[in-house]
This record gives sequence, C-alpha cells and structure tokens, in this order.
Amino acid sequence: MPYNSRLISLKSLAILTTMLTINAFGTSIPSRPEPIQTKQVTSSLFAEENWAFALGGGVMYRAKYEGSDNYHAVFIPDISARYKDGLIFANWNGIGSYPIYGENYKIGASISPSFGRKEKDDRENLRGMGDIDTGIVVNLLGEYDFGPMKLSGKISKGDKEYGTTAKLEIGKIFALTEKLKLKVAAGNTWADEEHMQSYFGVSPAQSMRSGYNQYEAKSGIKSAGVSIGTFYSITKSWEARAMVTADKFLDDAADSPLTKKDLNTATMVTLSYKF
Repeated sequence: MPYNSRLISLKSLAILTTMLTINAFGTSIPSRPEPIQTKQVTSSLFAEENWAFALGGGVMYRAKYEGSDNYHAVFIPDISARYKDGLIFANWNGIGSYPIYGENYKIGASISPSFGRKEKDDRENLRGMGDIDTGIVVNLLGEYDFGPMKLSGKISKGDKEYGTTAKLEIGKIFALTEKLKLKVAAGNTWADEEHMQSYFGVSPAQSMRSGYNQYEAKSGIKSAGVSIGTFYSITKSWEARAMVTADKFLDDAADSPLTKKDLNTATMVTLSYKF
C-alpha cells in the first residue's frame, strides 16, 4: 500500500477512535477536574469568641496590714484576660490555668505575687519589725459546683517568709435583676508556722528593736471571713462592682501583740470595660 494511502487509513482510524470515545462519555469530553481547594484553618487559640478581657480599676479601703487598726485607701487595677472560661487566665494578681475540668468541677494552678509587708506602711504599729519581702507564690486551685453553691479551695506555697496557707470558701451568686447580681461567700484560712511567725510573731531581735514582747505564733486557723459583693452591668461592656469583706483573726493570730484589731474589714469599688 502506498505511503499516502497508509497515512489516510491511520487518520481515519484516529477519527473513528475519537468518535467512539465521545459517544461513550456523551457529547463532550470530560474536562480536567479542578484542583482541590484547601481551607485555611484558624487555630481556636486565636478565635475571638474564646477570649474575654477586662480593663479598669477602682479603690479599696483596707487595713494597712493584717491586724492593724489603721486604714488607708489604695488603687486597685482591674486588668484581666481569660481563655475558654479559665483554661488560661491572667490578671493583676497572677497567671494560671484550669487544665482539668468537668461538668461541675475544675482543678488548676497559678503563680501570683506575695506583697509582703513594709514597716513604713504603719510606723505607729510596725516600728522596729522590719519588712517582709515580696515574693512569688505557687497556688493549687480547685472549684466544685453543687446545685446553686460553689465550693472553692486554694493551697499556696511561697518562700520561707510566706510559708504555706490553705483557704476553703463556699459561696453563692444571686441574680437579683437582669443587670444586678449579688455574691455571698464565707470561708476559713489556715497557715503553717512559717507564715504565722512571719506575719504575727515577734522574734528576739524584733522585740529588742520594737519594744514588743517576744511572741511565737504556731500553725493553725489564721482567720474566718465573709464577703458580700454586687455586680451591676451598666451596659453590655461596662460593669461596676462593689464588695465588702470582713476577716476575724483567730488563735495565735488574734493573740499576737501586732494584732491591734482582730476584725479587719475592707471595702472595694471598681469600674471595668469588658471586651
């Protein structure tokens, strides 16, 4: 067969094959599939709805030190950030996390400052006692909800001057109106010997400088306290708070020569913007 005839036959075969393929798939050749579109996944850590922030401040009127009969007003910052209802939290009083949680309980830990005590804060009562240095305290935290009540506990461990304390508190929040809430709580605080001696004891050297009799404070229940607080939502973003606390010193804390008043009260008023 001549070359040209052979070429025509091959062309005819190619055309026939193409027609049969088109017939098998319909009237058109399927187009190339579009490339798969990958969705950009945003980490939930940065999702806006998971975070809550507050920025504000207020004033607290309180005793100059635990057991003092002299009072003063101090500025209280209200700066906080919270992720997923406390999975991560930070405020002016420390940072921490509640990594273990269930329907009605959560367990966590935090690091917070211990503000110590300065002799200059109340020279009338602390002259010659020296300072208690500021430091870092590690806290073990726990909360348990049963019905309308909440039981919360905190164990705090600091340096040798701070020692160890443990606080157990039970409280309840009442919704008085759509915008106004009331919180009532009561609890006890226990302290070890290191803490009690630092804040309520008088060493031989301190006795010589201050004129107080030497006093050794043992471990035990340091105080019993109650608090009443109100929370008022002025707008969706603005909230005003007012709180009154009262702490009654007990046992060796109450008998200390440094305890001029065994019932200390404090009043706090703050205004904050939430976003």
